[in-house]
Amino acid sequence: MPWTKQHALQLGLRIRELRLLNGLTQETLAYRAGITKNQIQLIEAGRGSPGDPLPGSNPKASTLVGIAEVLSVKPGDLLNEAVTPPA
Repeated sequence: MPWTKQHALQLGLRIRELRLLNGLTQETLAYRAGITKNQIQLIEAGRGSPGDPLPGSNPKASTLVGIAEVLSVKPGDLLNEAVTPPA
C-alpha cells in the first residue's frame, strides 16, 4: 500500500496524542528523540519538508524509533495506527 497524505495525517495525530498524554512539549519530545522541533511540527501536521516528492510527512525509520522510545511505545504502534483503516 503506498504512503498517502491520509497516512501522514494519522501518524501525526497519533504522535501528538501520545506526546500530550505524556505531558511533553514538541520541543521536549524533539530534544529527547534527537531531532529538531521543526521536524516534530512537520510530522504532527502531516506535512513533509519543502521539496519532498512524497505526499505528507515521510519520516525516516530512525526518527520514528526515537520518537517511539520517548513516548514508551513500539515504533510499529505508531505506524499501525496510521495505516489501519477505521472500522
